Amino acid sequence: MVYGRRACPTAASMKSKPLYVWYDFLCCPQDGSALASQHREQAIQSIPSYVAQCEFFIILCPALEHAEHRKMLSLETWAERGWCRAEKMAQELAARTDGYSIVIESATHAVLVFDIQRSKDAPGTGKYTWEADRATIGPVMVQLVWNKLLFFLERGDLHRYRFLLNEQMPRCFQGLNVEAIDGLVPGFATRIDPFEDPRGFMLARFLYQNGFRSAVERDAAGWSPLCYAAVSGNAEIVQALLDSRADPNDAIMKAKKEIQMPRRLSAASLAAIYHGNAALRTLLEAGARANARDSIGATALHWAALSNNGEGVRLLCSAGGDGTLCCFPSMTALQVGCACASVEAMRVLMSQPTTANLRFCLHFSVIFPGGYAGTIGLLIEARADVNEQFSTRLGQDMWWPVMNLASVRHRISPSRLTMLAYHHSGATPLMFSILNGYFEATSLLLAAGARVDLRNSRNRTAVDLARAVRAPPLLLASLQSRQATESVGGLVEDSPDDVISL
Repeated sequence: MVYGRRACPTAASMKSKPLYVWYDFLCCPQDGSALASQHREQAIQSIPSYVAQCEFFIILCPALEHAEHRKMLSLETWAERGWCRAEKMAQELAARTDGYSIVIESATHAVLVFDIQRSKDAPGTGKYTWEADRATIGPVMVQLVWNKLLFFLERGDLHRYRFLLNEQMPRCFQGLNVEAIDGLVPGFATRIDPFEDPRGFMLARFLYQNGFRSAVERDAAGWSPLCYAAVSGNAEIVQALLDSRADPNDAIMKAKKEIQMPRRLSAASLAAIYHGNAALRTLLEAGARANARDSIGATALHWAALSNNGEGVRLLCSAGGDGTLCCFPSMTALQVGCACASVEAMRVLMSQPTTANLRFCLHFSVIFPGGYAGTIGLLIEARADVNEQFSTRLGQDMWWPVMNLASVRHRISPSRLTMLAYHHSGATPLMFSILNGYFEATSLLLAAGARVDLRNSRNRTAVDLARAVRAPPLLLASLQSRQATESVGGLVEDSPDDVISL
C-alpha cells in the first residue's frame, strides 16, 4: 500500500523466448537413503548456479491444509523453512540485477514480493527437517555472498558492495557457523599495533575495506561509515567511530529505494532493523535520539517493530521512544508490527500502556504482506474487534488522501491496490483479507466470529467482494453459507465445521 505499484512481468514477456523450469522438489533427491543424501548434497551445491540463471522466482504457496499433519500451509509456513529462505536468498544474491519474485496464492492470485524485512529471512534461523542441513547451507551462503561482492566490485558499485559487506552477517550468515567475509580489497597496512590498540586497528581495517579515509566521510549514496557499521551491528566498530567524532544521530542522506529505506533513516534505526541491539544500545548511550524521524516520519521504534526486534523495542521504549508517533501514512509502531507479522515486537508494544491501542490493527495485519496466523491470533487473543469498520477523515490522517487518490485511479487503471482503496471505507478486517488475497486470514477471522452481513460504504458485503476478486471456490462457498445462516437466524457461533480450511 505504502509503496504503490511496481513494474510487473507480463504474459508476453514469459512467452517471448523458451521458458525453462527448475523445480527444487523435483531436482533435489528427497528420500533419506545414503545415496540420496550424497546426491542431495551435490544438488544443494548447484543451487546458486541454477538460481543465477532464473529471471522468475516463483513461490507456490496457496493456503491449504496438510493432509497428514492437519496443519495450515501457506506463505507463512513457506517463509519459516530454512531451505526456502536459502533459495530466495540465492535469487537475491545472484550475479544479476534483474528478476522477479512472485507468490502464487491461488489459481487467480499472484503477487510480487517486496522486501523490507531484511533480518527476518536469514536461512540460518529457519526450520530444517534435518538439523544437519543447517551446517550444509553455510558454505553455500558464503559462496553466494562472495560472488555478489565480486560482482559489485567489478561493476564499480561501491555502495552496494559496502552495504552487502556489512549486511552479510546479520542477514545472510545469522544462525550459521561461518565467519563473515572480511573484505576483498587487498593491501591493507597500518602502523596501529592490534595488541596495544585493538579497537583502533579494527577501525582502521573497517575504514579501509569500506573504502573510507575518515570516520566522518560520506559516500555518493549518502551513507557514512557509522551507518554501515550500524547495519553490521558491530558495537566495537560503532564505539570506535563515535570515539572518532562520528555523530550518534547520523543518518543516510539519500533514500535506498530498492529496499524502501527512506532518506534520513538514522543509524539507530539501521541497528534496530538488523537486530544489532548491542550497537543500538551503544548509540543510545552516546546520545542518539530515540524519536528521531526520517523522511516518512518513522522512528527507530517503527523500524524495530517492522523487523520483529522485540529486544530493540524494549531498548527504545526505555530510552524514551514514543509509541504514539505515526509514520506515513499515519501508522503507529504497533500497527507497523501488525502489518509485518512481527509477533515478538507486537507483544512488547502491547505490554506498554501508551502503545497498546488496537484500533485498526486487524486491518493492518492483512493490508501488507502479513495476514499470518500468529499475528491475527495474538490480536484476537488481545480482544481486537474482528468486526471493526475502517474509516478515515480528511485532515485527520494521511490515509484519507492515500485511499481516495488510489480509489480515483481504480476507475482508470485497476489493481489490487486500487480495489482495496475503492472499497476501504467501512470495510471490516474480513473484507480487507479478501481484497488482499490473504485467504488463510479470511478463514481465521471467520472462525473468530467475523460477520459477513456487514456492508462497507459502497454497500458491498464480504461475499460480494469475494466474488469480485474470484476467491477460491471453497472459501466463497463458506462465506455464502455463513451469509445464509446470518440472514435467517442472526449471528451464530461457529462450530469447527463451519469454517473451511483452504
